[in-house]
Amino acid sequence: MNMQFSQAAGLPTSSKASPIHVSALTKVFRTRTGDEVMALADTTFKIAGGEFVSIVGPSGCGKSTVMRIIAGLIDASKGAVLLGKDVVTAPSPEIGIAFQKAVLLPWLTVARNIALPAELEGRKSEAEIAARVEQLLAMVRLTGVGQRYPGELSGGMQQRVSIARALMTEPSVLLMDEPFGALDALTREHMHDELLAIWEYSHPTVVFITHDIAEAVYLSDRVLVMAARPGRVVADIRIDLPRPRQADIRGEARFARLGAEIRALIPH
Repeated sequence: MNMQFSQAAGLPTSSKASPIHVSALTKVFRTRTGDEVMALADTTFKIAGGEFVSIVGPSGCGKSTVMRIIAGLIDASKGAVLLGKDVVTAPSPEIGIAFQKAVLLPWLTVARNIALPAELEGRKSEAEIAARVEQLLAMVRLTGVGQRYPGELSGGMQQRVSIARALMTEPSVLLMDEPFGALDALTREHMHDELLAIWEYSHPTVVFITHDIAEAVYLSDRVLVMAARPGRVVADIRIDLPRPRQADIRGEARFARLGAEIRALIPH
């Protein structure tokens, strides 16, 4: 894996990656007809600071709900999320988020899209924001495209912009909800290596939601398996594959064994 682009970007490694403690989360939604749907029930797990953890499970098991509660975007019905020693009650600049779709503002340039979180936070000067944007563009290998608009970029390039934007405020936690789900297979594998290069250099704590078991195995230190609704963690699989990961590891027997073990735990 080529780390030169990250080193050339001059970005400091993270020394503040926060641990996450999800404690007995329960989430109940109310439908338009007044019925209650329990999306999560007593969901508990811990993630060490700087760890890369994927969450897999059947559709509707509450993976994205867990992520949104960790992000402070929605409240839990019961339970709590600790980021370090602090209870998460609202969105925080300590948390960066990348979704399945890049969700870039089409009327803003790439540079302005990346800068937006810092502009809203209001802690950096214009010069500091501009310098950080250029650093991030170099990190995701998009130097020179800052003045383009999102519609002028490929899907893979848009996702790299989305990741750069998520890293704009130097978050200690990066939450990713199926960020490569809409990409073709080759672009997706390329983005896996891009993401790992970024993570191995700046080392935030990563929570990665995916339906793709091979993707989870390739990227992660651990894979959490969730049961069907009401969602809860039913297995915690450690991925004992060497890092840095290389593409040819996908063909190894132990990679296949880990994938099969996880697949057997997910109801069809």
